[in-house]
Amino acid sequence: MSKDKKLKVWNFLPEFTRALREQLEEDDRKWGDEWLRRPREGQEVRAMGFISHYFSEWAKDPYRNPIPWLKIVGTALICWIR
Repeated sequence: MSKDKKLKVWNFLPEFTRALREQLEEDDRKWGDEWLRRPREGQEVRAMGFISHYFSEWAKDPYRNPIPWLKIVGTALICWIR
């Protein structure tokens, strides 16, 4: 990137949204519309539970268990939509 252009987070949005869509499509094949069937109540607790689980797995072995950031964003997106 040239010196006269500043690096901005939003510059990564096109690549990120493509990757997120792929993750969401994979999740849909696995889980279907489960996200719609779960009650809205308690969604924050469920979301934090997922995040805590991912972090715990990463902490056990960071090289074998990378944090699945796209899954975390997908979970946050569901909370935001609802």
